[in-house]
Amino acid sequence: MVAKTGKYGFLETIAWRKVDSEAVILNLETSEYYSANDAGSRIWELLANGAGSRKIAHALSEEYGLPLEEAERDTEDFLAELLKLELIRADA
Repeated sequence: MVAKTGKYGFLETIAWRKVDSEAVILNLETSEYYSANDAGSRIWELLANGAGSRKIAHALSEEYGLPLEEAERDTEDFLAELLKLELIRADA
């Protein structure tokens, strides 16, 4: 479920750390871990700082030189995958 507010939060069962340019994410409940590449890591960091999907897309557009529409689409796709993996929650 996409957040109507564009805001997302981490689940309590998730721990993460940035290692070089990657985010390493661990689900403490299932012991599954994931890594996110440079852009995914940046999205994760922005989420950790309370940024919503719109602010994240604008940051990616600016930082990676992407057209805003592409950054919005990429952001929504990545957030949808994080929701599917139950790594984040959509805040109402």
